Amino acid sequence: MRRGNPLPDLPGGALLRLVPKLWPLLIVVLLGLGLLTISAYRVSSKLDDARIAQSDNTTWLIAQIEVELLKLSRAIDAARYGPVHSSGLGPVRQAFDVYFSRVSVIEGFISRPGRLNVQQTNADWQTVQAQTQILRAMVDVPDAALWVALPAMSGQLARMHRPMRDFTVSSLSLLVEGNAHDREALRGMLARFATVALALIGLLLGTTWLMLRLSQQLQRRSQEAERVRSNLEKTLSASLDGVILARADGRIVTFNPAAEAIFGYSRDEMVAADFAKVLLPGHLSDPQTQKLRDFLGGGLAGEAPQGRVVLTSVRRDGTAFPIELALATDRDSDGIPVFFAFIRDISEQVRFEASLREARDAAVEAADTKARFLAVMSHEMRTPLNGVIAALDILRETTKLSAKQARFLSIAESAAQLALDQINDVLELARLNGDVLIESPSAFNLTRVIADLAEQAMPLAQKQGNRITLDLPPEAMAEVSGMRRIFLRTLLNLVGNAAKFTHDGTIAIRATLLPDVGNRLLVRVEVSDTGIGIAQDKLHRIFDAFETLDSGYDRAVEGTGLGLGIAQRAVEHMGGEIGVSSTPGAGSRFWFTAPMQRAAQDVDTDQPLPDPQADASLPRHKVLIVEDNATNRIVVREMLEHLGQQVTEAEDGARAITLARQQAFDLILMDISMPVIDGLTATQAIRASGASADARIVGLTAHGLPEELRRFEAGGLPEVLRKPLTFAALTQVLSGPLPPAAESGIDAQVVQELRDLLSPEARQQALSRFLDEGDAFQAQLTAPAVQSAQLAEAAHRLQGAAAVLGAVALTRRLVAVERAARNADATALAAHHAVFAAEWAALRSALPRCLLQ
Repeated sequence: MRRGNPLPDLPGGALLRLVPKLWPLLIVVLLGLGLLTISAYRVSSKLDDARIAQSDNTTWLIAQIEVELLKLSRAIDAARYGPVHSSGLGPVRQAFDVYFSRVSVIEGFISRPGRLNVQQTNADWQTVQAQTQILRAMVDVPDAALWVALPAMSGQLARMHRPMRDFTVSSLSLLVEGNAHDREALRGMLARFATVALALIGLLLGTTWLMLRLSQQLQRRSQEAERVRSNLEKTLSASLDGVILARADGRIVTFNPAAEAIFGYSRDEMVAADFAKVLLPGHLSDPQTQKLRDFLGGGLAGEAPQGRVVLTSVRRDGTAFPIELALATDRDSDGIPVFFAFIRDISEQVRFEASLREARDAAVEAADTKARFLAVMSHEMRTPLNGVIAALDILRETTKLSAKQARFLSIAESAAQLALDQINDVLELARLNGDVLIESPSAFNLTRVIADLAEQAMPLAQKQGNRITLDLPPEAMAEVSGMRRIFLRTLLNLVGNAAKFTHDGTIAIRATLLPDVGNRLLVRVEVSDTGIGIAQDKLHRIFDAFETLDSGYDRAVEGTGLGLGIAQRAVEHMGGEIGVSSTPGAGSRFWFTAPMQRAAQDVDTDQPLPDPQADASLPRHKVLIVEDNATNRIVVREMLEHLGQQVTEAEDGARAITLARQQAFDLILMDISMPVIDGLTATQAIRASGASADARIVGLTAHGLPEELRRFEAGGLPEVLRKPLTFAALTQVLSGPLPPAAESGIDAQVVQELRDLLSPEARQQALSRFLDEGDAFQAQLTAPAVQSAQLAEAAHRLQGAAAVLGAVALTRRLVAVERAARNADATALAAHHAVFAAEWAALRSALPRCLLQ
């Protein structure tokens, strides 16, 4: 399960997760503000310096000192050359004081650190200072001495003009350059301040935009969280499984309505309750419950139960019941371990599985019963079929037949022998429960039996417009010893399969004898056709059992899908191999090999015998035979014509409908399983309208199961003849309606065939033996100390005799008794005992009359 928060985070939680991401941005903003403050301070200082520089008179003083020197020179000249004592020496002394004060101030500026400090070493300035001191000495004298010194002072001033001018120019240059530099520095500082301010403004704008985005995202997350929370609550409320959310200490946080329905507790009762104490109490000791209890008791430490586990829990009323639980661990938004428990009540599932097991056991028992039934039926059916074969053999030996009669007799003998082989196969298959068939080797002529089989398959091939070609070794060289029945069964399945899927084509049978070690031969047989072929993706399963194109009554081809599967098993039992190659649309080639021994030559001779006469006592009917198998149509037509009937043939249901609407038939023998239109559909169409709407329709089928007979009756065919047909069965049909075997305690058709087949002495002997066995079984059934296994075996043995003699009701009763005995069901046995006594008494009275009189 994907890990994640058990519930959506609140908006505050989302904001708290965003704070760590905003720390770098906050630090940058603070640094920018600090830098901006420092820059502002420096700009302010520079502005103050500039403001101070504007009020300072340093430049004026330097420029003015030269003027003051000139004023002093003029004052001296005025005193010397003006009217005597007109103004006195006062102006001179005053002009010198002003000049001297200017020099003193400038000297103070120069002595302080600054741009003019470099002028301390200036030679012109030193000269001016020296001359000024000389003038000071001349001035600081009495007036009389000063008058005398005026000419010297005038000369001294003349010498000072040049150094004063140079000092003034250089000082002013220094001040101008310094002021320019200060202005440029201030300009740069202002530019940097503006840049920092703009950057900080941009950063603040970006921060504002980011905060707006975060605010929008936070709002969307808040809405999404609310929507998810609402969806989660609705999902938990609508969930059919119980969902419980609990913390690591087992305290329940969420308890959905399905959990309330499962356990019988309300949500208010379970919130904050202990999960393990309430739902997994200590008296539950199954391993899964204890394992989960240990996991929860350890604070979710260790490995949680994986997948869905089945364990036991309890409801509010104390009832223990099975649950299916899936556990998922996680952490909530605060980091606290939690777990989800997804719970399903599987009480119904457990009961259903128990009923399925019971049904499976019953199905296995029914399958075993069916297998035993098939074995019994196959075993008992061999007796009348052997009688048919014997009667045909007697007919051949005692009657002179025409060539046509001999041909049909051969077909009948071949079909009866094939039916006997198939019955023997079913018997062996039932005995071995699906194991391979068992047969002892016998001598036969390979070429002759293949040719006979091809003749038998010819009608089916011709029906599809096909021809069969043979490429066989000479008869003189084809005497072999091997498993004849299995060999022919394999070849018949392959030829029949080719005939079904080939239209207007060729079926080629080729056999070769390959020498092997000593007296052994390896027979290789190939059956090729020009039919529809097999797709490559189906070749790998073509030999699987029940692999057919269609299984309905109106299927395009016949077959149960067992033919190729039986062929493969038969070939493997013979010790050979089987294979197939095919191209869709171009045909298929099946082949198989069979190891055999050489045998001495043995040639059979047949003598045709005369044709017997028909029974003149039967009524004459116009009969329509509806049968898709050409061989069956030929046999039934000859049997009916022998019985003096007027016969018309239809190869499928569609043709039967057309003929029945055009002609009025007295009797229609309708095959059930046919292509184009099946027998049930054709019956309904015939009875809907047409000349034969009121005709008697009797079904022909190899299907004999009760459910099939009920289906036929519901489809409008209450009278059904089971294949293969006999003269006795046809005679009974021509004589009148058939008795419903499903409702009769004694099958009249079976009794009639026994009367026709067995002599009175044989019937009396069989009846006496059966009655003795029945009396013994009744005594055993009432014995108090009888063992169930012995009773089941006795019921099983008596079933076979009852089925042979046509006691269908008693046979069903014996099957039920055997099942109850094998299950040791005393109640059912007691019920069967009471019913069996009455049924046995009635049968003991009725069966002798039916069989002997």
